[in-house]
Amino acid sequence: MLYAIGTKVRLRYTGERGTITGILDEGMLQVRLDNDPDFEIPTFEEDLQRDEAAEPVLAGAKFIQGKQEKKPEAPPARRLQSQYKILKPKGLQLAFEPMPGRDGSVSRYKVWLLNDTLFEFLMEFDLFTHARDVLSIDDKIPSSTALELGDFLSDDLNEAPEAFLRVKRITTAGLDEPIEHTLKIKPKQFFNSLLTAPILNVLAYQFVMIDKFEQENEKEGNDLKAYAKQQLRKPIRENNPKLYKAFDPEGLANFDPEIDLHIQSLINGYARLDKGEILRIQLQHCQRFVEKAVRLGAPRVFLIHGVGEGKLKDAIAEQLRGNPHVVKFKNEYHHKYGYGATEVVF
Repeated sequence: MLYAIGTKVRLRYTGERGTITGILDEGMLQVRLDNDPDFEIPTFEEDLQRDEAAEPVLAGAKFIQGKQEKKPEAPPARRLQSQYKILKPKGLQLAFEPMPGRDGSVSRYKVWLLNDTLFEFLMEFDLFTHARDVLSIDDKIPSSTALELGDFLSDDLNEAPEAFLRVKRITTAGLDEPIEHTLKIKPKQFFNSLLTAPILNVLAYQFVMIDKFEQENEKEGNDLKAYAKQQLRKPIRENNPKLYKAFDPEGLANFDPEIDLHIQSLINGYARLDKGEILRIQLQHCQRFVEKAVRLGAPRVFLIHGVGEGKLKDAIAEQLRGNPHVVKFKNEYHHKYGYGATEVVF
């Protein structure tokens, strides 16, 4: 949307109203706020909405909305169920089915996630390259099912593609702990992986993403009685703060393990705050979020701070160093956040 000087606008995230007073570089506009006429702020165009209620109505001029053509909805992802019993399941596999054109050449592949196990999973999948994000899917995949994810171009093979998969197994007791795997796809490795895909029964380039799903407590179930007897013989150490942990399973299941600490995501009316006050508010929200994660028993969280000047990132790091519940934290490249988030492990 194009704006001119004098246009009445509303800030998308705070609801404040104002008037455009200048056109700046890099898609930014200068806005004078109605509630503080002496104060002007630079704002990105996408953070503004035209305030039609505040604009004067011109006699004889009536805006008529053009006919909106309905955009066709994308077809739902295909889910193919296995028609036979799989005797030797391999686990969760990524399959690239070649889609040849009329001349027989292959310029794209249909991407599938294959689940030939007896388990059902909640899944988070990302396929990305150095140049672009290819696919991002959050879904559920039943047992013995092939789930269509989308298309992958042949040219993407030259851009160091990576596939990320995180799953939580669905059990009668609730959700298992998440299991994740990142696959770096190299062209030579890709073209040497052509096999008949289970469930699909077509030739496809395949990679096993995750093949082990048992939790530690299940593996050690046979030794539970012996372990209990050993513990009965041991004296209880009252000064051990890690002896018991009272977590809230339901609260943890509904807990979002990431927080966006950009000030516009935390409060309204931030435009009149100075940098020191903004940083104080951001650190307050960060501390409360980390305390909640510890209380619920979350294994890890992500603190989104952006790249910018790095002041918020450094302040968060200082705060985490003094937290006894934090095992480690790191600010490395992540497929979802780039370098704009710190991962915290408890």
